[in-house]
Parts: sequence; C-alpha cells; structure tokens
Amino acid sequence: MRFTSPSILLLAAIEHAAAIRFLGRVNPETRQLTWPGTGVSFTFTGSSATIELSALTGTNSAQLTIDGVETVLSSVSGTSITTPSNLRHGNHTVELRKRSEASFGTITIGSITTDGIIGPDAVSDRKMQIIGDSITVGYGLDGDYPCVNTAAVENNPKTYGALAASALGADYDIIAWSGIGLIRNFASNQDTGDIMPQRWTRYGALDPLASYTFPEAATPDVVVINLGTNDFGYSEGVRGPIVPAEYTDGMVNFVSKIKSHYPDAAFFLLTSPMLNDGWPSTQDAQKTTQRNALMAAIEQLGNSTTVQLVDIPSQGSDVGCDYHPNAATHAAEAEILAKAVAEEMGW
Repeated sequence: MRFTSPSILLLAAIEHAAAIRFLGRVNPETRQLTWPGTGVSFTFTGSSATIELSALTGTNSAQLTIDGVETVLSSVSGTSITTPSNLRHGNHTVELRKRSEASFGTITIGSITTDGIIGPDAVSDRKMQIIGDSITVGYGLDGDYPCVNTAAVENNPKTYGALAASALGADYDIIAWSGIGLIRNFASNQDTGDIMPQRWTRYGALDPLASYTFPEAATPDVVVINLGTNDFGYSEGVRGPIVPAEYTDGMVNFVSKIKSHYPDAAFFLLTSPMLNDGWPSTQDAQKTTQRNALMAAIEQLGNSTTVQLVDIPSQGSDVGCDYHPNAATHAAEAEILAKAVAEEMGW
C-alpha cells in the first residue's frame, strides 16, 4: 500500500484553489456572487466538471460558457451546475457569470470538481471597472417593452460595459445597482438607500459599508462611470429638478475618492442613453445639462487626472423593460466605449 504525504495533498489543494478564479468583485471569504457579472472561471482537462452551489437566495439568472459556447440559465436552482453530458474528453474552459443583480438574489459557490485535472486559468493584464445604475446592470435587456423586469430578463454579460471589456481583452468588474444615483437615487419612491459613492465601498453588494479591502490584484487600469439617469429624475410632490452644480461636485468628489485608491487609473464619464433634451421638457434639456455638468467636472479635475467624456447617444424607440436599453442599444454603446478606451489606453 502506498501513502501520499499530507504535504503533497496540501500542495495539490492549494494549486487547485489557485487555478479557480473569481470574476468581478467577489469576497473570497464568502464566495458569494452578488454584483451583476460576478462569477467563476477555470480550465480543466477531462470530460466533466461540477460547480457546487452551497447556497442560493432569491431568484438568479446566470450564463454558463464552455469553450466559448454560451448557455443561459434563466432560473438557477439546485445544488450544483454540471457541464453537459456529451462534453468530449479534452481541454476545456468554463466560465459562470451572474446575469442578474443582487436585489433579486445571490449565488454562493462551493467546491469545483472534475473527472480530470484543473489547470491554470488565463488572466488578462488589462482591467476595467464599470460603475453604474440599472443600465449597467442590464435591467430589462432581454425584454421587449412593455414587460416586467425579472432576474430572467436581466443580462449583464450583454451590457455595454461587459461587451466593451471583452472586445478589448480586459478582465472587468461591474459595480451596479438599479435605481442608484451619484448624489440622489430614483425619484418616484423616495429611495433613501446608499448612493453609489457609499455602495462602492462594499465588498459584496450586500456586505457592510467600507468592507472592500482593495486587493492590489484587482486594481483597474480603467474606471467607467455611468451615473445620472436617476439623479436627473424628479417628480412633483417628491423633489424638484437636479441642481447641475451639485451633480458636478458629486462627480468630482467620487472620481477623487476612487483615484485615492487607484491613482493611475484612467476615467471615462458617460452620458446616459435614457436622458434626452425633449423629456420631461425642452426647458430641462437633460441630455445637454448632464453633458455640460460632466464637462465641468472634467475641468475641475484638471490635468492631474486622466479623464474624458464619452457621449452616448439617446436611445431610440426600441427598448427593453421600463424603457431601458435593449441588446442592440447596449451593443452600439459598447462600440463607442471600446473605441474611446482603446484610443486612450493604446489597447
């Protein structure tokens, strides 16, 4: 009988764990997928692999990609996700990403096993962080208006940020929450929850404030901010129109806060595709007002910060749930963003 030493078993376990890579902002202590687009990635040699789901809350949709072939899991359930039974023996790449946001539910990853050997996963040296609201979440992306948003019709991997990062060969994390704003949240329900400069400090989306530890390996080269759709909303009896100077100050403060952690990052500030100059009134001219407020922020940030405006056109009449951008609009936005990032970064 031959025995394997404990040290060899420990080394194998460490190598196995290191080969499995979390995608996006995932607290390794909890292994909980909360933020949209978070997930896990690994490669293996064999014919079968299983991702254990140690806990599920609420409702979740996810995308399982095996060797580049995408499968939508519109309602994640059970205790595990397994590769298809007809997968041939060989080298395979597996990626699981959460399509839906934390307010619908969470997925906790358990052990990952295979009938073969788990190998090293490829890591890009390009990193992007995309910060935003329901647009960046992918709210209603797979729906056709009129429709009700659910976890099943949210589709974060097909959002402008995820598509742009993928086109540029960059790893990315998405910090997004529906209804959130830069200085104030969605108007009609008087949302008094975290604004983004607060929620951004959470590790998992539901972790305590200021729990994020800013690991060096997750430092982004590029930070994209798409906030303002909810800030610009107003409703009679609830609140009045935004004060543009306050929005400008909020953006300057938020960029400065992020830069204190990522001093070398380049910033890209996006106008909202859901704002236009004709609604709620031509006097508001919300699209132009937001653009001018962002330009004022860029001027205040000065030459010490690499920052530029990315002007996203107002969307057309073909929309997803609750007038949110659909897949075609996201794809068009992704091209605009990817072009701007590529030119600035030399990617």
